[in-house]
Amino acid sequence: MRPSAKAAIVDTFKQLVQSKSIDKITVTEICEIAEINRQTFYYHFANLFDIFKYYFRNEVFGEIAQNRTFDTWCSGFLATMNYLKRNSRMILNVYDSTYRNESNTCFIEISNQLLDQIVDECMNTLHVDLPEQDCRFIINFYRHVFNGLMMDWVAEGMKEEPDALLKKLQIMINGSVSRSIEAFSEERKRHWATEITK
Repeated sequence: MRPSAKAAIVDTFKQLVQSKSIDKITVTEICEIAEINRQTFYYHFANLFDIFKYYFRNEVFGEIAQNRTFDTWCSGFLATMNYLKRNSRMILNVYDSTYRNESNTCFIEISNQLLDQIVDECMNTLHVDLPEQDCRFIINFYRHVFNGLMMDWVAEGMKEEPDALLKKLQIMINGSVSRSIEAFSEERKRHWATEITK
């Protein structure tokens, strides 16, 4: 059975981006190989990066969907890094292109997905309820750590094994999310205590 037009576009893009930069792929080329017209292409996707984003999100979020909890954030991080490593040709052919900024945005989304759940789980474990602004501050802080590591690793050609990278990350931040939440909670209590005594 012939795949749907959308599936044919995605499959063609995946095949092409394995061997050349996304900058060298054209909509015309995809249409010819997938045997569709340009109108059909633009019905499903706005541009070439839109295909990558659709595929990348589905694949990565599918891999880490079961691992976004505080106890298993390492599994989620490792699943992401292993996915990037397995698909290194495609990732580098997109990252080393005019779409680098858009690629970084995809990494940010992954980090946010992981960290939102990590912070929620940690607050539940500690029986702490922080305001949204404090949660966002903590998530943004750790997102910079996660993203910095991922983007540097990708930019350097993903030579280091994901397990080795995870081990270093664990040494650096093991327990620190909990400590950050506890510290924010204590600071908020001190603030309210000071307000009451005024």
